[in-house]
Order: sequence, then structure tokens, then C-alpha cells
Amino acid sequence: MLRLWSIVLTSNMVGTYIFALCNARVAIFNPHVQQAIADVSKEPPASFWVVLMRAVFAGRLLALMVWLLPGAESARMSIIVMVTYLIGLGGFNHIVAGSNKMFFQVVTGAESWSAFLTHFFFPTLLGNVVRSLTGGLFGPRAAGKDESRTTN
Repeated sequence: MLRLWSIVLTSNMVGTYIFALCNARVAIFNPHVQQAIADVSKEPPASFWVVLMRAVFAGRLLALMVWLLPGAESARMSIIVMVTYLIGLGGFNHIVAGSNKMFFQVVTGAESWSAFLTHFFFPTLLGNVVRSLTGGLFGPRAAGKDESRTTN
């Protein structure tokens, strides 16, 4: 499981870095849009613990989305949009989604690699992992929804 998780995380990090690199270095967008991307990707610095807690909450919202999707039928896209909007609106941190804006800051020189790692990557990854590991305490089984007992 750890091997799979490592492969998925590494692949996502490489993909978000390439996407941020293209956004910053290739003239995909006009200069006005490019400046808007730079402005949106800037965020005030936060402590390790604040970033970690934001990551825990982002993980909780994403887990909620995953639990809601099977019964959503035609509302799946609406649920995805609403939950991801809440993550952005709340300023919560997710290791993959947030890496895009942070990589953009690194590529444009607005942020250093060490700041990326210490102020975003490690606390966000730890928060997302903590959320994943505590899923059993607050997940579907804790709510009395044991999927292994469902019948068709």
C-alpha cells in the first residue's frame, strides 16, 4: 500500500510541477491572466500547525465527497464542484491540489524550494496522512455504515 501511495504521490507531484512550469514559462495565457494566476497563488505565510490543520480539514472534505458520490447519481458533478469550492474558499490545503499554486510560486521565483518544503509540502502531507490514518475513527463504519454488509 505504501508503495502504491508513493507512486501516486510522486506522479501527481511531477504532473503538477509540469503544469505549473508550463503556466509560468509558456505563453499559454495572456499577460493579464498570467498576473491573475500569480496574484491568486500568493498566500500569507502560516505556521506549520495551521497548515497541518488546514490539510486535515481538506482531507476530511475530500473523504466526505468520496462517501457522498456513490449515492449521488446525477448530482455527482455538483458534489465535486461544491466540495472542491469549499476547500478553496476555506483556504484548506491538499497536497496535490495545493502543490500546483506552490510550484507556480517556485518556478516564478516568488518562493524558494526550502520554503515550499517546510511551509507547505511537509505540513500538508502530514495533515493529509493524519486524516487518512484517522479515517476509521470518523469514517463510514463509525457512522454505522459498514459497506461490507450491504446486499444487492
